[in-house]
Amino acid sequence: MSEPTGGAVETSRGLDPILCEVVKNSLMLVAQEAGIRAARSAGSTFVAASAEIACTLYDADARLIAQTEVGIMHSAALRAMLRAVLRDHPPETLVEGDVLIVNDPFAGGVHPTDVGAFRPVFHEGRPAFYCGLMMIVSDLGGLSSGGLPANASECFHEGLTIPPTKLYRAGKLDEAVTRLICSNSRTPAKLMSDINALAAGGNVAALRLVEMVAKFGYEPLGAMIDELLDYSERLVRQGFAEMPDGVYTGSFTVENDGIIPDRDYPVHVRIEIDGSECRLDFSGSAKQATGAINSTASQTLSCINYALRCHLDPTIPMNEGFYRPIEVLLPPGTVVNCSYPSACNIRLATGQAVIDAVLQALSVIDETRSMAPGATVHTLNIQGATPDGGGLWSMLDVCFGSCGARHGEDGGDGLPLLFHGQAGYERNLEGYEWGHPVRYRCYRLAPDTSGPGRWRGGAGLVKEIEFQTDVVITARATDRFDRPPPGIEGGLAGSGAAWIVNRGEADEYALPGKITNHRLKAGDVLTVMCPGGGGLGDPLERDPALVLADVEEGIVSIEAAREVYGVVLNADRTDIDRAATEGLRRG
Repeated sequence: MSEPTGGAVETSRGLDPILCEVVKNSLMLVAQEAGIRAARSAGSTFVAASAEIACTLYDADARLIAQTEVGIMHSAALRAMLRAVLRDHPPETLVEGDVLIVNDPFAGGVHPTDVGAFRPVFHEGRPAFYCGLMMIVSDLGGLSSGGLPANASECFHEGLTIPPTKLYRAGKLDEAVTRLICSNSRTPAKLMSDINALAAGGNVAALRLVEMVAKFGYEPLGAMIDELLDYSERLVRQGFAEMPDGVYTGSFTVENDGIIPDRDYPVHVRIEIDGSECRLDFSGSAKQATGAINSTASQTLSCINYALRCHLDPTIPMNEGFYRPIEVLLPPGTVVNCSYPSACNIRLATGQAVIDAVLQALSVIDETRSMAPGATVHTLNIQGATPDGGGLWSMLDVCFGSCGARHGEDGGDGLPLLFHGQAGYERNLEGYEWGHPVRYRCYRLAPDTSGPGRWRGGAGLVKEIEFQTDVVITARATDRFDRPPPGIEGGLAGSGAAWIVNRGEADEYALPGKITNHRLKAGDVLTVMCPGGGGLGDPLERDPALVLADVEEGIVSIEAAREVYGVVLNADRTDIDRAATEGLRRG
């Protein structure tokens, strides 16, 4: 495979490659600054504590020209949503200061609580660029707080659906639209703070893009953008051309949809590499589920893009050129491309299966880039009454878990698959405690939860939350609750997930993986156990020194070191008994 380019953009139009590189990085910084501003302006603790949120930039033809490196699960959705926005609101109907919002899963979105906002940027009286941002907002109604009901069976259960709608008209907030949205929310003030934060991020992007036009000139800037798109396309084609032509297949099975617990939902991909092009066919995947594990086409495409980038040059700029050599077949009415009015708020169960299926297929080409499956996203929505009894408070807490082992590397302990929990997505627990009546009693790695192997999976996580008032919770173990992340190439599975109420007490009981609006009383403690990643390779081939280090870190117990890894420690447990270890491993 190609090494990262690391240098300036190679041009084909006779343009200055250094200047093109400057423009490429400037566009990235515009998107990043807008994402930071939106995150810092949000009202929801989950968003406001993040480093930034997803932001994408487009030219006048709605071609993707840059995006942030975080929030990549939303990148393809924003691209699809902009096309829906412009179908309903053609460019000639837009004016300076307009901001349009949309969350319709069947108009490019992913699920109702993820709201996208789009800001046109004008040059000489016409839209010259568009900025799109997306975040998960506090609450838009639905069966449960946050619009994430584990038992949803149609999109109406997940909250208010907003078609492409002008929220700001020529810079002025549309009060009628605002009242309509707020009337459907349990936390209207926090919701509007989130949505207005998206508009604030768009305003920053608009200012910076206008500055870039003034600096470089609109026509020269457009020529360099054209070059950047072609540059990305060339690099993607080069990456595919270096792969052997052929057909490669992979699959992964989602364990249940939250309504029919005993039914499996396989995701299957057939990948054909043909010269410099790649075709992915998901025709073998399950029909769409009754429950909310369904993925919209745009969410599936974001997952595909991530998995492909794991096998391509990671420095390739993510823009419209990346999409050109790739053809994707997502049959309608399947879990990877659900049809209206399917529920889809647990879509990352299928999305993660898409990633694992694609990685499995491509591992045949380059086994050094294979990775064992890891944990999926586990979400907890908590709702209670405000102290004065006049309203509701709610919060979203997410546990991302740990990724699986890779060739030559253990899975990161507490480090999720970067598609879900990239930098900035882990939250400060004190921020939750400051804003809500909850107390976190612990948040730590759990021993003997990582999938054993020559390279072990990342250790599972344990989080204990004590509720200081009566609450209603909705808990969603997205997937891998009953079926832990499996190992590969002789590696073993990591631990499974669990939700346990009052663990270790007389009234202890376990909750199912997906449960909606479960009541808990003040003083109850919920233990969240997030899976460990799968292992890679035979555990008996693991370097004993690494096993000793894991024991010292509390990730592997002395018993597991002996019984699983065949490593015997000396009496004071500070060193390896080499003779005993060799004998145990031989026997």
